[in-house]
Amino acid sequence: GREGGSAAQLLEKASKAAEEASRYAKTAAEFAHQAADAAETARQGREQGSHETLTKSIAHSAIVLTLTVVKAVRVVGYATLDVAAQCRAAAKRNPEATECSEKSSTAMTLGLEALNAALACAEVTESTAAQLQQAPGGQAEDCPQGDSAAADRYVNAAVKASLAAASASNAAMSAAIAAVEGSRQCTQALGSKTQADGKKGVAEDKGEDDEAEAADEADEKDEEAAAAEEKRRRPTPEEAAANAAKRLVEQRHNNHKVLQRLNSEILGHQQNVREFLRHNRQLIPEVSGESKQKVAGLLQAYAREASGELRAALARRCGGRPGEGAFAGGNEVLAALQSLPMLVPFFQSNSVAISVSVKARILKMSALHDLPLAMRVLDQEIFAVARQALSKDDSEGLRQVTKLQGKMQADLSSNVAEEATAEAAG
Repeated sequence: GREGGSAAQLLEKASKAAEEASRYAKTAAEFAHQAADAAETARQGREQGSHETLTKSIAHSAIVLTLTVVKAVRVVGYATLDVAAQCRAAAKRNPEATECSEKSSTAMTLGLEALNAALACAEVTESTAAQLQQAPGGQAEDCPQGDSAAADRYVNAAVKASLAAASASNAAMSAAIAAVEGSRQCTQALGSKTQADGKKGVAEDKGEDDEAEAADEADEKDEEAAAAEEKRRRPTPEEAAANAAKRLVEQRHNNHKVLQRLNSEILGHQQNVREFLRHNRQLIPEVSGESKQKVAGLLQAYAREASGELRAALARRCGGRPGEGAFAGGNEVLAALQSLPMLVPFFQSNSVAISVSVKARILKMSALHDLPLAMRVLDQEIFAVARQALSKDDSEGLRQVTKLQGKMQADLSSNVAEEATAEAAG
């Protein structure tokens, strides 16, 4: 009975992960389609002579939609890896189920490919967002040539982002198909009896989902009825403008809810993958010394840049160079530290699965490679400057800075091996 219950739980996990991969693959496809529509709208507007500000706004929408695709594809990747883990466990229970073992390898490969595609797409969104922020190349704002060149750049950015979204969406769809096939093989490997035992728990959760879906469908029907009633009479220009603004607000609200759900899903899958890799460390890929040196070099450069930003902020607050006769209060030093882009994600009240700051991501990657080195760089370039800005008599300020540094180390060490954590603490 105990083994059957455990097998039923395995089937339930595989089924849920496969369903999630399929659902978010469709979400990625929908947002990729919207990004392509936005890019096409920007191109048509450019050809029709629309103002470059409008073209920029549409291009920005394409990039935001592409970023949503990135988040959805990452959910698909993590869910597919979860299915791969369940397939592997099912194959261990039934060594004769060789196809289940093969599906585990396929799901693992395609899940990683989806995550890599999401990473590549995220890099495209960063580069295209930077393109939107570039100033016109020496042209005056009222110069037609300057507007034309800027509009061309915005359209190119939108098209580039939409193509990256389509590529990542395709990778997500392949991974989701592998997840569904892997879940099916788990069921076959464990037999019909355990499948029947597992359906009970799945049905309970599905009942809640069905209730939520029924409520959503009822809301949609009400909205459709209201919309049909509205169409019966022709709205005035003022009403049309108000309706357009209302639709825009509702779309942004819905997108915000989607992003919140994606963030929550990714955080859960990240935790599952960490636990899986802790128990299967042979699956962690090797990192070359050259790659580690490149990341460490980037961390050093970003930390020096953050050190300069911190010194400038403290100089403004205390009216002179920190530590040279001019000192800042503890609260001022903490505020300056927490405003640094590299450190902002570590002090947010809500956890964010994927930081928008490249500097923060480099810091986390460097900590994975070498946590003691990352903490030394932070101490020498950033926290030493913060301590120097405090008066020797400000013991409370020093305590708060030390506490802040300890919180950062705890956050970074939660993702690395136990040996590295102990070394960094020492």
